[in-house]
Amino acid sequence: MASVVLRMFLVYVVVETAAVAALIWAIGFGWTTLLLLGVFFAGLMLSAGQVRRQFGRLRSGVRQSVLADSGLIAAGTVLVAVPGPVTTVMGLLLLAPPTRSAARPILASLATIGLGRYTPLVTAAAVGKQWYTNRRTTGPRDDYIDAEVVDVIDADPPALSVG
Repeated sequence: MASVVLRMFLVYVVVETAAVAALIWAIGFGWTTLLLLGVFFAGLMLSAGQVRRQFGRLRSGVRQSVLADSGLIAAGTVLVAVPGPVTTVMGLLLLAPPTRSAARPILASLATIGLGRYTPLVTAAAVGKQWYTNRRTTGPRDDYIDAEVVDVIDADPPALSVG
């Protein structure tokens, strides 16, 4: 598990560094710095407004879309706060209501697929057998034992005659 997290972090660092380098090459260091700071603060202001609006929606009544939007707003806020232009743009997209409504079904399906990798029985029961059988791995099974059952009948041992 630690190696997966390390790989994801290394991909994050490479992508963000490449984006910053491309921005510096295209518009210069000073403008890149101003752009990144401006987008960061604009993202925080948008996040504060969306969180305030979301609390009002939660108070009025809980529907499934309101709860899903709460998760997407939280994810967008975290992505805005994480340093880097790529994550900030992804966070801003999640904070904008039109893209949030478009991202809701996509992220729900990705979450279901991710959940299916680690809890196949729950996914099979929730989504259906057809979905599970199409996505499980095929190949040699390590948990299969080919064996023969021998029925053993316990009997009293023969008595020894002393004599």
